[in-house]
Amino acid sequence: MNRRTFLKIVGMGSISVASGCSPAPPDSPRPHKTLFSLVEAPDDMVIGEPGWYASTCRECPAGCGVLAKNREGRVIKVEGNPLHPINRGKLCMRGQAALQGVYNPDRIKTPLVKNENGWRSITYPEAVKLLQRITEKAAGAGKGRLRMATEVVGETLLKLFSESLGQWGSKGLLVFEPFAYESLKAANDIVFGVKGLPSYRMEEADVLVSFGADFLETWLSPVEYARKFKAMHALHDGGKGRLFHIGSYQSLTCANADIWLACRPGSEAAFALGLMNEALHLGRHSGLPRSLRHELENTAAPFSKEKVAQMTGISVYQFEKVAQALIRSKKPLILGTGIATGPNALQTDITVNYLNLILDPNLRLFDFESRHRVEIAGSRSEALQFFNALEDDAVDLLLLNNVNPVYAMPPGSEVRRVLEKESLFIVSFSNFMDETTQLADLILPVKLSLETWDEYGGKSGLVSTLQPAMGRLTAAPYIGDLFLRAAFDKRSRSDHYKSYLVSGLISKKRIKDEAGWVQTLQRGGIFDKTESKAKKGKKKTWKVRIGQRKNLRMHPSDPVTSGMILLAVPSIRLFDGRGANRPWLCEVPDPLSRVAWQTPVLAHPETLKTKGLQQGDVVRIKSAAGQVEAPVYETRGVTP
Repeated sequence: MNRRTFLKIVGMGSISVASGCSPAPPDSPRPHKTLFSLVEAPDDMVIGEPGWYASTCRECPAGCGVLAKNREGRVIKVEGNPLHPINRGKLCMRGQAALQGVYNPDRIKTPLVKNENGWRSITYPEAVKLLQRITEKAAGAGKGRLRMATEVVGETLLKLFSESLGQWGSKGLLVFEPFAYESLKAANDIVFGVKGLPSYRMEEADVLVSFGADFLETWLSPVEYARKFKAMHALHDGGKGRLFHIGSYQSLTCANADIWLACRPGSEAAFALGLMNEALHLGRHSGLPRSLRHELENTAAPFSKEKVAQMTGISVYQFEKVAQALIRSKKPLILGTGIATGPNALQTDITVNYLNLILDPNLRLFDFESRHRVEIAGSRSEALQFFNALEDDAVDLLLLNNVNPVYAMPPGSEVRRVLEKESLFIVSFSNFMDETTQLADLILPVKLSLETWDEYGGKSGLVSTLQPAMGRLTAAPYIGDLFLRAAFDKRSRSDHYKSYLVSGLISKKRIKDEAGWVQTLQRGGIFDKTESKAKKGKKKTWKVRIGQRKNLRMHPSDPVTSGMILLAVPSIRLFDGRGANRPWLCEVPDPLSRVAWQTPVLAHPETLKTKGLQQGDVVRIKSAAGQVEAPVYETRGVTP
């Protein structure tokens, strides 16, 4: 007898004793308490044995593969999928906490319609009919009367959204992500001619320099790059790769670096230009066009060692140490800025790209064919333009799919005021009452990622599937089914989104038939192309697009040397705040500060002394964008 069976028997005995000792009066009926057993179990269920379902994590845009552990129809644990090429069996804490979204007591279980007295609960069939009615009304009023904002989704679902908007006579689709890497994408477009986010072969580098990219926490695909960094940093042939981190605060990535060069906020561009000056001066420019080389030399010439030390606060000795390591390196890789960027972020990322080009003209450690899916997210300016158009244009209906722009956008953008427009009807496909959903007129909850059919490839060329890993908790529909019914009704070739999904994969020749679909579900996706590429080792070199260097002469602004500076950085636990309703994430101590349940303001001891503050004091931080109150935590992990 194992421990689980023993506890079951003991528990059953305790219930029987408690039932027999019920204090009910002799003449009253006995309380109705019946123990039910699962007589007819699903075909793939063995009572007492867990079942595992391969799916894809959607807690951030990285798209790691997961295995969901199911017992008697309920998911009880989520682990990484060893077959998935992105994470290869590993999973971050945010992926583990996806389970708490499913069972969260605050989850909205029925559709809600706003009225004068607040919210009124309606049934799902009523909500679907209402959605059909309001979309038909908006489409009938004219073109462009309906708009939509969605989180980053897979190719199939994004195609359905676009087709639905086309059916309704509108093209207003915004892919919204608070961390959209605008600076990095713009720099890649200027230097490489690719307005996207290529992945990096970090595991092959022997020297790695990061200008704030926290690739072990939140940057692009942290689980993937943690694995690659481990391989790069491991001992090989008596030596190992080294990581230099240049930044103004100590992240977990910085804590794992061999050397942290603490610079003034906003001075990273000066340091990068200084490295460029050294590399060109020492002759590391073979393979570059002559015109480009001269332009780079003229741009970097003012940034001598002494000038860099003056602007950054980093000593000449430390600067030379990084420069010499890069010059001697056989396979160097320089990463740009992180998500918490300043006014010089674009100049830093442009310089970093050219520095990679100088040190390795073939860009062997850049993988332009395997690009991160989050690159489809719109920029901040595109998001502002989208929401301003809601006020300026004649828009009757706005659909929101799991986005919270009221929280993510600064108050100065006036997104809240725009969404409070009386003539605008808002439908939110959200499971939680966040800041944006509160302003909706209809809340229509849909299946969560562990309950739905879909596909999401975190990188281009990758098909990563989602499937229902548990029984039904609510009557919420799949969002794909909602759009098929509302936009196409009986005109669609597919009755259900699952059929739409499978037919799309067949038309793209990713699978052949139903048997191929089942095999894909068992593995968690289609990884053959990704794996064959890795085995063959074919690496396409990228030709730089000459003539797109108008931003190269931009001189970085001088870093701030006085006054107070706030860096609002993403959290390894809560990301951009979307994980704040997961108790597991809140109770886990921060890896560096060891603070749980709170998000403190990290301040240097000199700063606290100047302001007359002590650790634990609550401070109010005010700026033109708003204000926030938080406790202070003393640390030397930030610059004074």
